[in-house]
Amino acid sequence: MSRRMIYYLATVMAIAVAAMVWVQLMTMRKTSLLHDRNFSISVNRALNDISDWIDYQEIELFYKYDAEHSAVDANSASDWNIYPNSDPSEPLNRLGQTGEIYISYNSYTQQSSDNYRDFGHSQTATQIQIQSMQSAYDRRNAEHARQLRYQAFMLERSEMPITERIPPLSLELLLHQLDIELKSKDVMLDYKFSIQSQVDHQSVYVMGDPDYKPDKKTREYKRLIFSDENQPKPNFLCIYFPEQRSEMLKATAYLVFPSVFLTIIIISIFVVTLQIILRQKKLSQIKNDFINNMTHELKTPISTISLASQMLKDNSVARTASTVDHISGVILEESKRLSNQVEKVLQMAVFNEGRLKLKFSQIDINQLVSNVAANFEIRVTTAGGELHTQLLAENSYIKGDEVHITNVVFNLLDNALKYSKEKPMIELMTENKNNWVVIQVKDNGIGIPKEHQSQIFERFYRVPTGNVHNVKGFGLGLSYVKRIVEVHYGKIKVESTVGKGTRFRIYFPVKNSQ
Repeated sequence: MSRRMIYYLATVMAIAVAAMVWVQLMTMRKTSLLHDRNFSISVNRALNDISDWIDYQEIELFYKYDAEHSAVDANSASDWNIYPNSDPSEPLNRLGQTGEIYISYNSYTQQSSDNYRDFGHSQTATQIQIQSMQSAYDRRNAEHARQLRYQAFMLERSEMPITERIPPLSLELLLHQLDIELKSKDVMLDYKFSIQSQVDHQSVYVMGDPDYKPDKKTREYKRLIFSDENQPKPNFLCIYFPEQRSEMLKATAYLVFPSVFLTIIIISIFVVTLQIILRQKKLSQIKNDFINNMTHELKTPISTISLASQMLKDNSVARTASTVDHISGVILEESKRLSNQVEKVLQMAVFNEGRLKLKFSQIDINQLVSNVAANFEIRVTTAGGELHTQLLAENSYIKGDEVHITNVVFNLLDNALKYSKEKPMIELMTENKNNWVVIQVKDNGIGIPKEHQSQIFERFYRVPTGNVHNVKGFGLGLSYVKRIVEVHYGKIKVESTVGKGTRFRIYFPVKNSQ
């Protein structure tokens, strides 16, 4: 897969994840708004019911008042004059009129004589009709009188201060009723309430909870009290819920937290997948370089051996003892070189598969380093350089695999020699730091750029040198070194400056019982 395709897929995936996050945010926002709207509807309905309940209490007070004043003489209760010669509160039979109502006929025909026999029945029906009219009239007058008393009562009540209109005992009853109404609307939150009046367009606290102080972010619900009056006073029943916002978060938490959790998982998987793809691409490129480099490394000794064999077979070449000895020596050295290269590859493969078995024993690091330095010093001297050894570790005993630790020191010295300048100057030193035995290898070579120092311990990785291929290798040495150090519970550090050289420090624990 090309790098361009990887970037394209990463961009598409990033856009898809961003779109998914946006959709989830919009869904959570709409859910929150819907919950808040339903909550507000429930609270406003409860306040409307409370307002109606307060009005009903006023009507009950009027009923008590009306019951006490209904026996008072109607003349003192009203002075309005509907009929010119009568009081509307007086019944018809008390208008001051006397006499009877008679019906006269103009002719005494036989028909009239016959109908006269039914006059008694007709007279009785007329009296019943008059009584019915009298009753309806009385009811209308009583209703008009009650309406006048109700208007006068409510006018008197509207002029009263709100603290007297809703006294403390009624306030406790109002709170009890408010609790009932809120719970009936499934509003279970604690609340603060107050009764306020508007003065110069400013809300003035009248009564209620002493600590009624909603902040700017808290929603306050208001309902006008006694709104059915002709000229209602600006008195409001106010309420707010201190825990409304936190409760709304709890109500939507079932949607928020799983969405956030799943989004984090998806983003994490996306990032890790992208890193793996890039790492695999990089590893693939490194492996390709390794195969090309290995082909070159293996081809060189094979070509040399093939050429030497041809020389032995060529009759034109004098087969003197010195010539045969030289050619056989070349074949032997190149065979060893080829065998070592193959052994490195196989050894690293076995090590990475976890099939490498270590034999731990007590090792004197000073003695081990001294032996390695004695064997390696010939190569340094042959290259025109110098190897300085300092054994400063007083407590130099550790537990480890002697063969592999020896290979580690050889690898570091080999790199120091390969990457040094014309006259290698290599320092090999041991010392104690706290509970560690430290092996230090320092050279005056070409150095390692800072951006590559964290990658030199990866398999097959080699620091790019452009078109210069004077340094041979597979890129397996430092990877092998690090793995051996780690299985001995140690650590390795590198310090390098381009053009000045490199310093490797290996730390082994002094008391390692593993």
